[in-house]
Amino acid sequence: AIPDEHEGDQCADPPRQINMARSIMLLSSFAVASALVVSSMPTRVTSSRSMASKISMNMDIMSTAASLRGPDIFWGADGVAQGYEESDIKGQDNFGKFCQAVSAAGLDQTLRSGEYTVFVPTDAAFDDFKGTMTADILKYHVVPGRVPSGSISGDLQTLNGASLTYRRYVRKTFLDNAMIGISSAGASKGQNYPTDVQCSNGLIHAIDMVLVPGEFSSV
Repeated sequence: AIPDEHEGDQCADPPRQINMARSIMLLSSFAVASALVVSSMPTRVTSSRSMASKISMNMDIMSTAASLRGPDIFWGADGVAQGYEESDIKGQDNFGKFCQAVSAAGLDQTLRSGEYTVFVPTDAAFDDFKGTMTADILKYHVVPGRVPSGSISGDLQTLNGASLTYRRYVRKTFLDNAMIGISSAGASKGQNYPTDVQCSNGLIHAIDMVLVPGEFSSV
């Protein structure tokens, strides 16, 4: 009998098909494993310093403060167990608690209409504050007119009636105990507080503490 000319190919096809199937299975397994590794890696948050803040200069002080991104919050030692470096960014501090306090005190319309410079404590600063928040304390953070950080050279009278005490120390500007323009030096992992934030009716300087009338002492 004359052998079929396709007989040899039929004998060779199954091994080729098996090898192809194995290759496909290996590639699929690798893809799944890669996806699992990627999904299990902790998500890194981008620094607020490198992300453009969507702040419009046409917004008033209250609207700007509500949407302003504050200083970075780092994971620290607590993040190590979750796969983060201590210097990885956990998120950003914000100013929502100041806005809520202003609204609760009935001062929100004041900060939407007149022209002011406002020293706005972060949410973390509100958390650290142990006293009772009052309208007088909030007014102590508000100065009439626009006062850029670089022009502060003396005490500033507030809507509270009392004045914030100016001092210059280690080439930094302080009002009472609050440093104005906190920023990291060089490539360090320090925090950066928004300063000279332009609003339609004034300026915002972020600070890391709640200021209380009569609490500051230069002694």
